[in-house]
Amino acid sequence: MSIHREKLYRFPWSRTDNPGGWIEVTDLCDLSCPACYRFNLMGHVPLEEIKSNILKLKHFLNCDCIAIAGGEPLLYPNLVEVVEFITKNDLKTRILTNGHSLTWDLAQDLKKAGLTAISFHVDSQQNRPDWEGKTEADMNELRQHYADFTWELGGVHCGFLLTVYRSTMQDIPEVVAWSRKNLQKVRSLALIALRGLPLSEGIEYLANGAKIDPSSLRTSFMNTDEINISAEDLYEIIGERFPHSHPSAYLNGSAAPETYKVLIIPYLGSKHAVYGTIGARAIEFTQTMYHIIKGRYNLGLRKLGVGRKIFLLSLFDPETRMSFVRYLKAGIRNPLKLLSRIYIQTIQIQQPKEIVNGETNLCDGCLNQMVYKDKIINSCELDEYRMYGGPVIPIKSHVQSD
Repeated sequence: MSIHREKLYRFPWSRTDNPGGWIEVTDLCDLSCPACYRFNLMGHVPLEEIKSNILKLKHFLNCDCIAIAGGEPLLYPNLVEVVEFITKNDLKTRILTNGHSLTWDLAQDLKKAGLTAISFHVDSQQNRPDWEGKTEADMNELRQHYADFTWELGGVHCGFLLTVYRSTMQDIPEVVAWSRKNLQKVRSLALIALRGLPLSEGIEYLANGAKIDPSSLRTSFMNTDEINISAEDLYEIIGERFPHSHPSAYLNGSAAPETYKVLIIPYLGSKHAVYGTIGARAIEFTQTMYHIIKGRYNLGLRKLGVGRKIFLLSLFDPETRMSFVRYLKAGIRNPLKLLSRIYIQTIQIQQPKEIVNGETNLCDGCLNQMVYKDKIINSCELDEYRMYGGPVIPIKSHVQSD
């Protein structure tokens, strides 16, 4: 299935007017993931430093939501205080976790502190105890556990993310099918294509003005076929199974503008069925109005459901109109369906940092910017700063042939 860029909404986010901020409270973790880009170099970050960085993100990014990541943030002893501090500063909070250390008591404390959303990183390559050797489709059982857990908790958005490998691509439609069946419980599903630095002949790397050995980074790969999965590849797999999965918005690459670094499919439906998607015009309208009213761009709703008022956007948005028609047809067949709560669930296809034509291609309008030594950086480059003092930059080397 082809993507028609002219029909999509390009998110207007910039480096200094961006809805997303990112903090890492620890680099300790209780799982070992083969594609993890984070080393254990510092342990827990002091609470006061975290609070200072939150205020800097709010000031410099004009952000709407702050993601709390790691490492594994659930291991951080002052996590509840971090959530409380973000909430008191009128920002939304989203925790990115593997869920392994989540308890009911901790979840309740985080909810009371104002937690907006929790995104569980669950995939088949995580070396997770008792889940070794499972397929991505098999992992839906664990996803269901966390979705049910969060639904019972109430008042907190539930999302999932997984890293997509060549060996797991074929199972992605089953994961999407599972998320669609749980549309009322699952607000988002992020499919993150495995990307990295190619260890190819003819490319060398600099950091902070000096040559480095990139093989010391976990994001370096000898097999370049493993790290060239594109957002288009993943969209095509989804579209073959679910033809009405129309993307509505995107972020492009910084060095290669033709690439899709983030591609959004916003499903609209109820617990009974997915009726379709929300279109580009509707997303543009909601982002623009939120910025006019709040002075910043929006990154997710606080309420779990959007209600039937979302169908008012069908007045000027063709995709929402088609969803509304399907909703009405379902109501004619069974009027009780018209009483069901309406939800939005976003499928986020991500193509992270990569090397394209010898240049570093980042997300243009990256949502995951963070503070490092009073400098705003992309979170995917944190270990490059910690290990080498700056981002790793590719340069073409002169290879002599015999």
